[in-house]
Amino acid sequence: MSRADIAIGVIGVGTIGSYWLNHFADTLALSTQTRVTGIFRSRHYLDAPRGVDLSRWSQQFEHAAVPGDAEAISAWIKRNQQRADHVILLDLTASKTVSRQYPRWFAEGAHIISANKYAGSSRWDWYQELQRVQAQYQRHWLYNTTVGAGLPILTAVDERCRCGDTIFSIEGNLSGSLSWIFQQYRSGDKLSDWLVQAQQLGLTEPDPRLDLGGMDVARKLVILAREAGWTLQLDDLKIQNLVPEALRALDVASFLQQLETFDTAFDDWRQATAPTAEQWVYLGYIRRTEEGRYEAGTCLQPIDAESNYARLPAGNANFTVRSQQYNRNPLVIQGPGAGPEVTAAGVHSDVLQLITKLKNLT
Repeated sequence: MSRADIAIGVIGVGTIGSYWLNHFADTLALSTQTRVTGIFRSRHYLDAPRGVDLSRWSQQFEHAAVPGDAEAISAWIKRNQQRADHVILLDLTASKTVSRQYPRWFAEGAHIISANKYAGSSRWDWYQELQRVQAQYQRHWLYNTTVGAGLPILTAVDERCRCGDTIFSIEGNLSGSLSWIFQQYRSGDKLSDWLVQAQQLGLTEPDPRLDLGGMDVARKLVILAREAGWTLQLDDLKIQNLVPEALRALDVASFLQQLETFDTAFDDWRQATAPTAEQWVYLGYIRRTEEGRYEAGTCLQPIDAESNYARLPAGNANFTVRSQQYNRNPLVIQGPGAGPEVTAAGVHSDVLQLITKLKNLT
C-alpha cells in the first residue's frame, strides 16, 4: 500500500498549537508523507508548499507570513488539493467564527480535527446541517480533545453506543482547570489567587470566565450528550455561573483588574450556601430520566474528605458513565483534563488516527 501524501494546515498557534508544532508535528514525516504546509494566525498566514521548517516555524512565520482572512484558508485548501492526496485542517482555536467555516471547508475538500468546542455544541439545526455536509462530501471530523483533553471519554461513549449499550448518565468534574482550582482552594482562601495561577499555567481558556461561567463545562456536556445520541442543546442546561453579573460584560483585562470584587461575591455566596464546607467541586451532569427526558447542568458543590473528588490529583478530570451494562459498577475515566501538553498529545492522537484512515483510502 502506498503512503499517502497529506497536507496539514494549523489554524491557531496559541498555547496548544505552538506545543503541537514544537513537540509533535516533526514526528509525522518519520512514517508518512505528511507535511505542515500552512499556518494561520489571526489575520496573517504562512503558505509553505514544500512544508514548514518545523525547527524554526515561529521565525519563518514572523518573516514570511502575509495578510489573510478566512478566504486565505479556502484558497490554501484548493492549492493543496492539487499538491496532495488529502488535506487536513487543525482548528486549535477557541473561536466560534472559525467553527462556522466547517461546512464550507468540508465542501472545499478538507478533513478537520478540532480542539474547538463551538461546532460540536452549536445550535441543533446548525449541527445537523454540519453533519449533513460532512456526510455529503465524505469528510472526516475528529474532535476528541474537545472533552477531557487527551482522555478517551468520547471514544468510550461512542463504543458504548456502537455495541448497543444505553447511556443513562455522565457526571464528573469535566473541567481540568476548575478541577485544579478547587482541589487547591480551601474556604477562606482568595479564589482569585488560584484562578490567576491556573491561568499562568495555561490551564484556563484565554478568557478564564469561560471556565468560571460554566460554559466550557456546558459545551462539553452537550458534546457528550450528542455522542450518546441525545438531542441536547445549551439552552436545555441549568448552568451555575461563578462570575458576578457585574463582571460578565467586561473585557478580559478589566475583569482581571476587578478580582477583589469577584472574591467578595464568591465568599458571600459560599457563606450563604455552605458556611462550614472546606472543599468544593464543580460538577457537570447529564441524565436520562425514567420518562425518557434529559436533565443536564453544572453546579459547584461542597464535598467532604470521603468524596472521590476530594482525593483526585490536582488538575485531574473524572468522568463517571452509567449505562445499561455499567450501572451498579459504573465506568470511570480519570486523568489530566487540561494543559497544553495533554491537549496537544490528544490532538496528535487524532492526527495519527486520521492519517491511518486516509492512507487506507489512497
